[in-house]
Amino acid sequence: MKYQYKRCGDMIAGIFFLFLGSLASFAVPGLLGFVVDAMLANDKERIRDLCLYMLLICVGSGIASGCRGATFNLMSFKIARDIKYDLYWYLVRKDVTFFDEKKTGDILSRISADVAVLQDGLSTNVSMFVRGLVFIIASIVIMSIYSWKLTLVALGGITVTSSVLVFFFRRMRKLGEEI
Repeated sequence: MKYQYKRCGDMIAGIFFLFLGSLASFAVPGLLGFVVDAMLANDKERIRDLCLYMLLICVGSGIASGCRGATFNLMSFKIARDIKYDLYWYLVRKDVTFFDEKKTGDILSRISADVAVLQDGLSTNVSMFVRGLVFIIASIVIMSIYSWKLTLVALGGITVTSSVLVFFFRRMRKLGEEI
């Protein structure tokens, strides 16, 4: 946890860029609806303006997504560097008898492999988890704005379906363990 607290600013910056990119991705379908309305009204000037706005929003979304990815990757590299430094410093302070019992190359290889796995998890999994969370919350808010009754029906359906799937897969796992 101490490594994450040191990189709290990077995490906040990554979440900010993630929020901007997600906001833009939610704005495009709304603008597309306005374009369809303008097409039905045969307002060519409004269509042109809305398409220009969509283009700018898509470019901004791409830039924000790139900054998000770069920020989370940089944060994971910094955390991995700090972990490696602490582990190597810990190894340097070990007694000589420890190195007589263990092969130094095996230890260093294991540290590098484990930290690489940790780094991949930090860069990709954290970013995707926060992105999914923002998407779910924004979807629920947008659905609630349009129809809170339909939102409740959708959430109820998702809850029932998820419960049935959890029960089914637990039962299947239990049957698999018995075989």
